[in-house]
Amino acid sequence: MRIFLCLIICVLLTSCGTTFVDYDYDTKVDFSKLTSYNYDFSESTGLLEFDERRVVKYTDSMLQSRGYIKAETNDFFIKITSEEYETRSRNTLGVGVGGGGGGGTVGVGVSGGIPIGGPERHLKMVVTVYKALGNQATVWEAICESDIKVKAKPDKRDAHFKKLVEKIFNKFPPEQ
Repeated sequence: MRIFLCLIICVLLTSCGTTFVDYDYDTKVDFSKLTSYNYDFSESTGLLEFDERRVVKYTDSMLQSRGYIKAETNDFFIKITSEEYETRSRNTLGVGVGGGGGGGTVGVGVSGGIPIGGPERHLKMVVTVYKALGNQATVWEAICESDIKVKAKPDKRDAHFKKLVEKIFNKFPPEQ
């Protein structure tokens, strides 16, 4: 019974605050020829200013550790777009009423869930990599969804966005 209880607790803890990332890329592109990058800020990223700085800082760190160079004349651009949205809390308190009896009587049961906690905030971020020259075609894209804490302190937000960028660029460049 203890093992089962520990297993349930572990599942609950790992399911909270998850981050999902989907990737797609052009299989015809030779990513080894892309060596320098810069950002496309022609449109708003949708992030708060400090969060945008965090994403850029960790993206630079990750790409430069892999040998990419940030340059004015570059091979590819990185475009970041995002949106925040709210959902109703998935946490509920269950209440049930039941009845039954012996001797062939029929049992009746009623249950319901009472939502606890306020609305939950989520972030959807799209990171698009496209060629700087020619037709500027998209060559790689990641779509990331994560939970965000509205009242998180700067150090917690910093850690959150560092982890987010690591997950986003985990499969860049793609293995071909």
